[in-house]
Amino acid sequence: MLRSLWLLAGAVSPARASALGRRAMQAIGPHTVKHRHVLANLRIMCPERKNDEIEALARQVWGNLGASLAEFVHLGAITNRHADNPAVELVREGPDPGGQAPRKPCILVAAHLGNWELSAWGIQQFGYPIDVIYNPQKNPALDAMIAARREKLGCRLVPKQNALRKLMKSLKQGRSVGLHVDVRVDDAPLAPFAGLDATTTTLPAWLARKFECEIVPVHTERLGDARFRVTLHPAISRCVADSGEPKSIEQLTAEINEVLAGLIRRTPGQWLCVNRRWPKQAMRARGAYR
Repeated sequence: MLRSLWLLAGAVSPARASALGRRAMQAIGPHTVKHRHVLANLRIMCPERKNDEIEALARQVWGNLGASLAEFVHLGAITNRHADNPAVELVREGPDPGGQAPRKPCILVAAHLGNWELSAWGIQQFGYPIDVIYNPQKNPALDAMIAARREKLGCRLVPKQNALRKLMKSLKQGRSVGLHVDVRVDDAPLAPFAGLDATTTTLPAWLARKFECEIVPVHTERLGDARFRVTLHPAISRCVADSGEPKSIEQLTAEINEVLAGLIRRTPGQWLCVNRRWPKQAMRARGAYR
């Protein structure tokens, strides 16, 4: 299916490919077994939304996923900074957390928003060489297809299995580290996320404390078909304001989750949430599964 999509997408412009992928997944996604998880996740993330609004957001989620898949074949064009009308807008909010060049390594955290593949590329445009954790596909052929396309992003990719030692080496070498941390990690401790405790990786907080790095949230937002904005937000402080003491790993993790939940709520229809995010019983108690 992916080969067929890429064959069609490669024959048209990036914008047309994006629209093609969006329409295809909006037609297919709501009929898959994953759709119930998309609806349930959105009900937790956006409890104020009515059911018809949740259904509409879920269709947007599938459309954004389809568009992102189709855009893989056009990553070279999308990331071309010398184009007359670049496809990606770069924005920095607040002061430069890394100071002047050479950049001080940072821990960059993001959610799977917009075309999340562009987060690592965007970070490098701000002057941060970066190594990014990724989850290899279970199907080796599929993983190889995607890895070949990701080369256009220019970053180093670190498989999530046994990644800690490699990431520590990256930071020692002066390279930043990027993680998408909005996904469920079954063996991780609970931390509040959008008002409900969820198993959450503590790796960003642990690395930030050990290497005294800033934690910088990154937001990739879809503005249209094959059009994006990548924003670097102000760093999350590692220290308590009053005392100057380092924050605990638990507090830093909770603050990361709070920031990312806020970014997701800005554009919930762009959030990749096709797997259950919170503990099953907690979600059922909230009425997320209907």
